[in-house]
Amino acid sequence: MENDRKVRKIDGPTLVISGDKIKNAILVQKSKLLAISGPLQGKEFMVDKNIFTIGSGSNNDLVIEDTTISRRHCEIQLIPEGYVIRDLGSTNGTVVQGVKVTAAFLNQSTEIHLGKTKLVFCPLKEAMEYTLSQNESFGNLLGRSVPMRRVFHIAETYAPTDATILIEGETGTGKEVLAEEIHKQSARSDKPFVVIDCAALAKELIESELFGHTKGSFTGANIDRVGAFEYADGGTVFLDEIGDLSGELQPKLLRVLEKKEIRKVGSNKIRNIDVRIISATNRKLEAEVNAGRFREDLYFRLSVVHMDLPPLRNRKDDLPLLAKRFLKEFFGKDAMDQVVDFDKAMEAFKTHDWPGNVRELRNLIEMAAYNKQRPLDLSSFLYLGKMKTTAETSRSQASDELRPFKVAKGDLVEQFERDYISALLKRNDWNVSKAAREAGIERAYLQRLIKRYEIKS
Repeated sequence: MENDRKVRKIDGPTLVISGDKIKNAILVQKSKLLAISGPLQGKEFMVDKNIFTIGSGSNNDLVIEDTTISRRHCEIQLIPEGYVIRDLGSTNGTVVQGVKVTAAFLNQSTEIHLGKTKLVFCPLKEAMEYTLSQNESFGNLLGRSVPMRRVFHIAETYAPTDATILIEGETGTGKEVLAEEIHKQSARSDKPFVVIDCAALAKELIESELFGHTKGSFTGANIDRVGAFEYADGGTVFLDEIGDLSGELQPKLLRVLEKKEIRKVGSNKIRNIDVRIISATNRKLEAEVNAGRFREDLYFRLSVVHMDLPPLRNRKDDLPLLAKRFLKEFFGKDAMDQVVDFDKAMEAFKTHDWPGNVRELRNLIEMAAYNKQRPLDLSSFLYLGKMKTTAETSRSQASDELRPFKVAKGDLVEQFERDYISALLKRNDWNVSKAAREAGIERAYLQRLIKRYEIKS
């Protein structure tokens, strides 16, 4: 996106340029990497891209032929606050200032060790100007923060094209919403938008879902079936959770991207198709490539345009805008009359990390809408923030052991009820009747829950 970058001279840290009504660009210092040991010793490399990749593979921005460096070792990413280095699941790790990290900010003369290679990160006096969208929405996606308006600018630029797009972001950030809006703003908008969840389909069925099958091609194939690519001909296929696609199917998807043709399961007939592919994942696909779980050639085919949807914790300035949207959705036009101390509630919301992202915020406001209390104090519904809700904790709990569905669900429900009731009683000074009225449940039922979980003041 060279047309988005202009060189300026600056002194000091990142600056923001103001437009007429809304900031429409950010200035970020250009930087360079100086190799002080290893095979590239003495050489300098400009870091002048939004995402600058480093590794031993030939497709990186900085290629280091060092056997101790992974093919996709790490990346330096430009964010509104400056530059961040992220390890991409490398074998030997990324060490910054003597500390092994998964991610770290880069400052003046930061030392980076990658295998046997040592680099120094050096900010320069020159700056890159990155264009931001002047809009605070892209379809149903909202945001006036810098990270979101950068996403909107990229989406506005490439939606009208046929470019293949990869969207990365945590669960609940709105990846499918973004993908569908890109389709709506393309020349294919009058054709189908077909969603395939690669994580939800059984391994033995996903090939049929993607490419279709002929009658009798396998047990249960009683009729011919049209697959997603054939059905979407002329339109867009959205491959959600592409990181879960099996190694067996990855070369077949690569063939679709390269040859624009498919073959049904059980058939020898080749069919040409015309589809745009947008994919999404909550994983870092580059790390999956390093681990050997995802084909590098497929990764590059899918990520012609790469978009990162920021988590809500990194764009908390958008909380009021999003909250008002959801309040209007669930309460109607007079939504703001239904709540008390909205600004105070937003300050409370900013103390929460929102591991469930925008989806968690929407669910919280929907839950509040079903409450009988009026006017509503939205901050009182942040009991979820008292639970162990960081994304890291959630992942570690989920991976501790494999349990039957009913057991796992039961444990989560118990944890939810215990934390909810404890926070509810505390808010109401342990007045059971008052707490029951706020929660919209019978007093006797609340007493049973208190007794069951042995909740005491």
